[in-house]
Amino acid sequence: MPQPLPHAPAINVHARLRWRVRPASVPAFWRNISGASGFVSYRQRRDWRLVLSACDIPHRLSQFNSRECLYVPPLLERVALRELTAFDEERHRPAPPPPVIHAHWKLAGCFLLPLLVWHGMRMGWWPVPDWLPAPRLWLPAGALDTLQVRLHGQWYRVITALTLHADAAHLFGNLAFGALFLALLARSAGIGRALWLTLAGGILGNCLAVALRRQPVESIGFSTALFACIGALSGLMALRHAGRREMLLPVAAGAALLAMLGTEGERTDYLAHVAGLCCGLTLGMAEGLRLRHRWRALPQWGAAALAMLVPVLAWWRAFARL
Repeated sequence: MPQPLPHAPAINVHARLRWRVRPASVPAFWRNISGASGFVSYRQRRDWRLVLSACDIPHRLSQFNSRECLYVPPLLERVALRELTAFDEERHRPAPPPPVIHAHWKLAGCFLLPLLVWHGMRMGWWPVPDWLPAPRLWLPAGALDTLQVRLHGQWYRVITALTLHADAAHLFGNLAFGALFLALLARSAGIGRALWLTLAGGILGNCLAVALRRQPVESIGFSTALFACIGALSGLMALRHAGRREMLLPVAAGAALLAMLGTEGERTDYLAHVAGLCCGLTLGMAEGLRLRHRWRALPQWGAAALAMLVPVLAWWRAFARL
């Protein structure tokens, strides 16, 4: 004769059936993504519902057998779980360390004073040392003449042109904005690195402008290096953010500054400004990668000395050809 089943397994079967019972308010075949035990806290329930609402994923909260569970359509189950997993990982990700603020960054603008001294000697504001050529020869010897650069290889002009200005308004405008953005760049990169990034970006910007021009052009001014400084600052700030949208904000700010400051005036060299911004942006991103991976580079004092020495050597070469 068949033996009756024990009573214990029958209890287990009823328990399993009870767990599979679906609340009447939930559509058929919708999936429970909150687990068999439901939500463990009010915060988790609130955050998950906010995430699903922000992603436009239909969901329904139901309370059954003292458990609160969240249901979604079966076709959207994987999407919902992926969004919730990404949210939990972002929330538990450790906060990045605060950026290092270098000391004495407010004094970075003082390193632009040689531009004032150089312009003053050329304009006769104060006497010129006897060992220097006549000031009237400085402009033709150091201006960025694309014809002289291409035909005669006078590439030192891409450096000397940064130290020449047409008038006092041109000079003081570059000094004012240059001191501001150079100090901001020195705050993140240090004074020495900021000076070198600014000068190197200005030199590369002038080189790029010479390579892109098709007709002879003469230009002078520190503006190319100024926009290289803005680009370096934008690139350095962009590398601090992980998301693509956050990275685009500093770049867009640099482009906005170019539109506001670099497109006014009849004698404005638009190409040189754009080239300086692009070269500075590239150098700033490279500096950001160096800081992120802690790669070695010139110390602050070495970078500052190099930034001050390069223009001196360029003018020595220019005067040697007179």
